[in-house]
Parts: sequence; C-alpha cells; structure tokens
Amino acid sequence: MSSSPENIDLLVRAFKAAWEFYFQPDRNTPVLECLARPALAQFLVDKAKEAITDEPSLAAAGLEFLFSLEDEPEDCVDEAVDEPALPWNVLRLENAGARFTPVARCPCWTR
Repeated sequence: MSSSPENIDLLVRAFKAAWEFYFQPDRNTPVLECLARPALAQFLVDKAKEAITDEPSLAAAGLEFLFSLEDEPEDCVDEAVDEPALPWNVLRLENAGARFTPVARCPCWTR
C-alpha cells in the first residue's frame, strides 16, 4: 500500500471507526489509551501492507486487535515464585518497540 492521500484517508477512517466503537464513554476498559492508539495505528498499517485495503475489513481487524489487548498474555500466568506478580497489562521492556521519525525544528524551540 502506498502512502497516497487516499490510502492515508482509508487508514484514518478505519482507525476512527475501530477507536470510536471500542473506547465509548460509558465503557470501562483496562486498556490504556496512550498505549493503544499508537499500537492500533501500527497494526492497521501492517494490515494494509498485507493487502487488506477495504475500510470495513480494516476497521473490524482494528477492533478485534483492541479487544485482544484485554486478553491476559499466556506468559504472565506461569511467573516464577520469586518474581512479584505484575498486572497483565503492564508494558514490559522486552515487548516494547519504538520508531523515531525526524521532524522539523520549530523556531520557538531554539531559545
């Protein structure tokens, strides 16, 4: 999938559809929005690269992904006895990743 304006609009619409359905004001979820937003965006980009290019399919996959974030990972169930028990939704360093994108400097930052 190219980064054309049409494809970006498709990803934005799919993101918004999944996000708005999952994070409704009256819904109590253990998923932290600050972690879920970038993860959902990356997930949808990856799905689009796998040739899923229609909005309903991307939105449904994104919603399923958000619900999967609520599932307790299997590796947290059998923790060693001497380790303190952590909540299942704690971000672990070995599972974390980052991608840095260069941005233009704002003149107001160079004081």
